[in-house]
Amino acid sequence: MIASVHFEHFRGLLGVELTLEPLTVLVGVTASGKTSVLDGLQHQLAYEPTDFWRMDGSRRIAIEWTYAHGDRTRVEYPFSVMDTLPGQGHATQQLALNMSALRAGAPAGRATWLERSGGNLASVFAALPTPTRAAISRELSRCLPSLSEVDVAQDVDGKTYRLRFRDRWSPDVWYAPEQVSDGALWLMAFLVVPHQRPLPELLTLDEPERALHPALMREVMAQLRALARGESTGQPVQVVLATHSPDLLELVRPEEVRLLSRSATDGSVSVRAVQGGRSDWRRECRAVLDAL
Repeated sequence: MIASVHFEHFRGLLGVELTLEPLTVLVGVTASGKTSVLDGLQHQLAYEPTDFWRMDGSRRIAIEWTYAHGDRTRVEYPFSVMDTLPGQGHATQQLALNMSALRAGAPAGRATWLERSGGNLASVFAALPTPTRAAISRELSRCLPSLSEVDVAQDVDGKTYRLRFRDRWSPDVWYAPEQVSDGALWLMAFLVVPHQRPLPELLTLDEPERALHPALMREVMAQLRALARGESTGQPVQVVLATHSPDLLELVRPEEVRLLSRSATDGSVSVRAVQGGRSDWRRECRAVLDAL
């Protein structure tokens, strides 16, 4: 598990220390630096000239991860000056789901991890054991009673997998991905995540609340907490998500929140925890979200 990450000269992260919990929630307005943090949490990152602070290549990018057991891994860019301290790194999965990708067909073939956009959801689902697919189908039906089952089928060309969803009241009626709600596909992606193999050590999520009704958001957050604790999977997966949703704040704990803002002087990103002992800590979060 990652205890903290220190960023230097990476995009808007001029000098930022981020401490992490088993589940950490990054809160900030658009362009507050949330996506930069999620990208920087990857152990392997292909740096671009635009990743330098103010695009100034004379300054080195440095990112250092400190793990709960005390080891550290530090990467400096350009890689000619890479300095790696003891530590094995971590396997990171980044998800920034895209509705168009979720609705599209996926290449037929075995896939064990969701790609960033979720575009191979049908392929990952098809590769799961039959009992696992049945369990996901039951969970989807519990959350969305209008659907009784989810299955996967190949297109006539045999090259594409597509999900299909059975109507609860008319068993002979199956809906294509473009015929069901956004929330159904969004939820399907999250239901598949714990069944990926191998599981990532760190999962980052960009705005997971999009397309979800508040009741479904509650279901997803409960699932992410279970994933972070290793319930049913046997392996804890550290979770970091980014949001600017006030509704999601109702489902988090103060110690899990990190508030991001930009300096009016130079635009650098700052990160701070909320005062968990205060009863109005959500008001503090909303003040950050209301800032322009």
